[in-house]
Amino acid sequence: METTISAISILPCGKTEVDRFVKSFKSEILANYRDPLKVLVQLKYAEMTIKNILTDDEINNCFLNEAILYGKNDNIYINNANIRVQETGVKHDYSASGDPEWNDLDKEIESLTAKKKAREKFLISIPDEGTVDPKTGLYITRPPKSSKTKCVVTIK
Repeated sequence: METTISAISILPCGKTEVDRFVKSFKSEILANYRDPLKVLVQLKYAEMTIKNILTDDEINNCFLNEAILYGKNDNIYINNANIRVQETGVKHDYSASGDPEWNDLDKEIESLTAKKKAREKFLISIPDEGTVDPKTGLYITRPPKSSKTKCVVTIK
């Protein structure tokens, strides 16, 4: 009987299998075995599915409870992957410490960040031929831009 979880079993489980799968996928997509845009959309849904599964608190608690059965400080090895229980996402609320030096530094960083963003906005508005900075008299140019062009999938 096919279950939701059994659908995952057809996916690679190991670095070598992943490499082989990607190579095969690339060969098939470049050979136009299927409509590339339909495959792209399906991949985005698969990505969303995996992300939603891996960020679900109840599912993560199930994984955690199972790992703890092996021993909290033990490394668990499955299919050349190491699983261990550890504290993650540690955050400190420094503003609650009452340290005036930290508070001053934080305000200074906020101020400098705002000034930097304003300067960046000015720099990208410079004409193609460049300009003379009125404050320093130096000739400055617009910062070079780089980008990639790719298909962006928005799931509604």
